[in-house]
Amino acid sequence: MNNSLWTWTATCVVAISLVGCNPWSSRCEELCSRLVDECDFGAWSSAEQCRVGCVDDMYRRHDAEELLTCYETAIEAPSEDVARQRVLRAQQAGLFDEEVASGTFDEAIEVQRAIEFGTCDVFEFVQCKVDAVQVLPETPLLP
Repeated sequence: MNNSLWTWTATCVVAISLVGCNPWSSRCEELCSRLVDECDFGAWSSAEQCRVGCVDDMYRRHDAEELLTCYETAIEAPSEDVARQRVLRAQQAGLFDEEVASGTFDEAIEVQRAIEFGTCDVFEFVQCKVDAVQVLPETPLLP
């Protein structure tokens, strides 16, 4: 077998094994399915394109667990307690002063809105990615 054919074959075998046996593959698949189908994030043309990029990125990182958890948290609905804390912070910042003064402020409605708007949080997701870009991967991409 000539050297270039051997290199190509070895690269293909390694790539297939990384994608097929990668411990992050199923989490990337679930994450990407939700990002594309439920959250309607337009960064990828398909969930498969997202999954391939996710798997390629995760096998190279020592912080893959932390990064995937950050992504997953960004798209999950916040708990009622977290949503209530967000509403309280907004209220303390004066965002509901007019409603409070007029007697129309309804904490329960605002908590539900915080849950709705906190689900598929594109800003939180992008912040995870920004933080991830600042950490150099341990393993280079395959040629």
